[in-house]
Amino acid sequence: MAAAKIALVTGAGKRVGWAIASGLAARGYALGLHYNSSAAGAGELCEEIRSSGGEAVLLKNDFTAPEAAGSLIGETAAAFGGPVCVLVNSASDFGTDSLAGLTRESWQRLMDVNAAAPVFLMQAFARQEPLPEGGAIVNILDTQMTSASPERFSYFCGKFALEGATRLAAMELGPKGIRVNAIAPGLVLPSGQTGEEFSHRQNLTPLGRGLGPDDVVAAVRYLIEARQVTGHTLVVDAGQRLMGFGNTPGG
Repeated sequence: MAAAKIALVTGAGKRVGWAIASGLAARGYALGLHYNSSAAGAGELCEEIRSSGGEAVLLKNDFTAPEAAGSLIGETAAAFGGPVCVLVNSASDFGTDSLAGLTRESWQRLMDVNAAAPVFLMQAFARQEPLPEGGAIVNILDTQMTSASPERFSYFCGKFALEGATRLAAMELGPKGIRVNAIAPGLVLPSGQTGEEFSHRQNLTPLGRGLGPDDVVAAVRYLIEARQVTGHTLVVDAGQRLMGFGNTPGG
């Protein structure tokens, strides 16, 4: 018997991807949990979902071979007996390089993981038979694209490419009933900072407070349920982009 609602979340083994997958499971979705290096985190989440009466399957895939990423759609659909109706492209590689120091390898890896793999996943999502009624795709970007650091040259180029792909895919897939949107989170979780440093940076936002994973999960839920919204990037950053600070990727 097919699951009523089926979702695939990439990068579900840690950080924001973990929170998004957990949040969708709480709303009754059967989950395809993609991971690459975060097997322990993905496994823990899978067991948590199952122990709570939900459905989840673990799916390993290395996005440095992006043309193979699309297979995750079929694997998720096969596991639960129906089409995937929600795809969240959360997996990212936060590698650092600059224009002066980048290599073909660093450029290719960061473009593959941050742009090419999500595109092939969107392609596979749209090729499903039968197509999911009211299907939704949400791509995770980064609020710091508005003040991108050249020290993360290839990372941000990948996110810029995914932002453009979001708009183009929304135009192409709209007639099929598939909505494609993006979320640009701000500072959600520490990434190399101490707890005190992280809290200080969050408190500098115009709202005077930071955000947490639950705020991103709420934005994902909104975009899944907003039937007339497509081709849009929803910024969730407590106003961080207005300050023009920060070189650490969101999430």
